[in-house]
Amino acid sequence: MAKTSTSALDAAAAELQAVADRLKIWRATRRAGQRIPEDLWQTATDLARINGLSRTATALKLSYYDLRCRLQAGAERDNRRRRPPVFVEVPPMPLPPGGGGWSIA
Repeated sequence: MAKTSTSALDAAAAELQAVADRLKIWRATRRAGQRIPEDLWQTATDLARINGLSRTATALKLSYYDLRCRLQAGAERDNRRRRPPVFVEVPPMPLPPGGGGWSIA
């Protein structure tokens, strides 16, 4: 198992704290009933992919299930964007003279 460096952990914690601060400011200034802006959700889902769902939801004080739904929706959207595999049809080879058959080993 690879060890994570302390600086990488510090950077992840700093990133989570920065977004948590943005959400705190938004929560303090929002109108009642206003939804979390899409850019904050996108940032939260990006962080959840890196730091894990539970850790991110806890640090940002977001609903675990709402964040999970957004992660799953993003994964499904990414899967649809991928190109389908390309198949190539190979025509059968003619039998060699003498009637000997081919064998696949």
